[in-house]
Amino acid sequence: MTAPLPVLRPATLADVATTLSWSPTHEALRRWAGSTVRWPATVESLWADINNPDATTFALESPEHGMVGFGQVRFREQTYGHLARVIVSPHHRGLGLGRALCLALMREAPRLHAISAYSLYVFTDNPNAIALYRTLGFQEKGFHPKLPTAMLMEASLDAFSREKS
Repeated sequence: MTAPLPVLRPATLADVATTLSWSPTHEALRRWAGSTVRWPATVESLWADINNPDATTFALESPEHGMVGFGQVRFREQTYGHLARVIVSPHHRGLGLGRALCLALMREAPRLHAISAYSLYVFTDNPNAIALYRTLGFQEKGFHPKLPTAMLMEASLDAFSREKS
């Protein structure tokens, strides 16, 4: 018998508290949440800093393990369903939850916005994430305009359709 699949749901402040525990240092938080988040962060300040009007925030809930992932869908350049602030619990990495989280966010993006493609940024020193994104159809498109160590990746809308089949 296979384990029940994790489910994407709207994130809560409790989820932000859990996620904050996964990024206990300023550098870890900056890499995950961006350079504009305050440090030291509180649950309330982090929620305020990442809860932008163009972002819909989700938690990935596993029936076995509870909240195991967190991510956002943003509407970027009136074109992209931008996957942002994607993170999986350090205790549950390597179990396919990053793939499940990304696929769930990709499923939600066209429901939330009239998009023609997906996008995301990833640090170039994160080969596991880059490899995952490539298997989901993302291709390198350049670098972040203000952060040369963050690579822009994009995928067509049919990347999600191919993955489902």
